[in-house]
Amino acid sequence: MRRIIAGILLAGTALAVVLCAGLPARAETVRIGVLPVLDALPLQAAARDGLFRAHGLDVELVRFQSALERDMAAQAGRIDGYFGDLVAALLLLRSGVPMPALLVSYRTTPGHPMFALVTTPGRKGAALEDLQGASVGISNSTIIEYLLDRLEVRRRLPRDYFRRVEIKKFPLRLQMLATGQIDLALLPEPLVSLNVLKGGSIAATDENLDLPLTVVCLHERLRPSFPAFRAAYAEALERLARDPESYRNLMVASCAVPAPLADRFPVPPYPAPAPPTRAELEEFQDWMLGHGLLRERIPYERAVAVP
Repeated sequence: MRRIIAGILLAGTALAVVLCAGLPARAETVRIGVLPVLDALPLQAAARDGLFRAHGLDVELVRFQSALERDMAAQAGRIDGYFGDLVAALLLLRSGVPMPALLVSYRTTPGHPMFALVTTPGRKGAALEDLQGASVGISNSTIIEYLLDRLEVRRRLPRDYFRRVEIKKFPLRLQMLATGQIDLALLPEPLVSLNVLKGGSIAATDENLDLPLTVVCLHERLRPSFPAFRAAYAEALERLARDPESYRNLMVASCAVPAPLADRFPVPPYPAPAPPTRAELEEFQDWMLGHGLLRERIPYERAVAVP
């Protein structure tokens, strides 16, 4: 009897091994750090619609309230990728985080500004020519300072044209603008539209700067999964372009769209999932080297995951 039972158990174990061998291995969970901003909507759409899973990936979006929290998580190895601007991406690479840029998530687009230099209601309608010496709220050593520098160059304004005031957090910058403590602020959408709704105006936008603003970066060890990630992301872009209004509720919930704009703020157009070019990366690095944020250039092949 013991021999019979042992034989049955042995046969059952062998059968289980055979069956398990025929099953695909469970995909590793890829944790992507995101911020509650408009640029990250395609990631939110791909996750909600199950597109990552359809391409064989198990992706979890981890929401952070600030870029600092996200960057600390990346440096500590708590996330496998992230969404962020190119200045932050290069700084993380400089600090030894091996997460190259896989694709550009938002690019400055004519007719669809993402950042703008906005005025307090007291300066409504003022042209840039009337704003010399005005105080402007920015955050130094970030994409915000980079954009203000680029706007000044494009408008042929001297570097000291505005009086720059360091205000790191966007909500505080908007509040100080609304109460007249500063004359101008460089803000992202939808805060730009909210400021206009409250009586402010737009003095200049980023729409014609032709820059890759934000990117999605993944850890180098995930390189075999890069094509599947791009494919899922591209499918999300197609869906957003085909029926943007069906993603309005997701945009409002995940991208911190203020209640007064929930029904009216347009779903932005997003670029095809291509990496930043070599020339674009060089332009950012030129600026960062000039501001002491980099000591040496980061090779393009290390900074960008070329398809």
